[in-house]
Amino acid sequence: MRKGAALLLVVAGGCYLGPPRYYSGPPAAKPAPPAAQPARPAPPPAARPPAPAAAAPAPAATSAAPRMIAEPEAIAVGTDYARSHGFPVSRVKHVHLDGAGRWHVELQGESSRDVAKVLVDGWTGQVLKANLKGEDD
Repeated sequence: MRKGAALLLVVAGGCYLGPPRYYSGPPAAKPAPPAAQPARPAPPPAARPPAPAAAAPAPAATSAAPRMIAEPEAIAVGTDYARSHGFPVSRVKHVHLDGAGRWHVELQGESSRDVAKVLVDGWTGQVLKANLKGEDD
């Protein structure tokens, strides 16, 4: 029985008599080539205007994408903001960039109790939020 079934599959599989599935019909006739046109002479090249004598160099090409500020720039923005509001900054305690593109800058004053936390936008460099705490608060 097994031999007969295997033989039937082999014989029946190779006996397909219909047109193949990939047959797309007779080839289409090629279109006739267009009639030859008389050749026209090429127009003369346009004259370029003379360059100015003291032309300024072209500005460098910049990408259209905005640039995110770097860590030192974020520290400078946070430090300037804290100092402009009377906070004595002596060192940078911690800086990190979050997933939303904001720099979290933590500054320390001369005392360990003086802590300033400044949130700086990574794309515009603007201070979004600031928390300045010192001994006198």
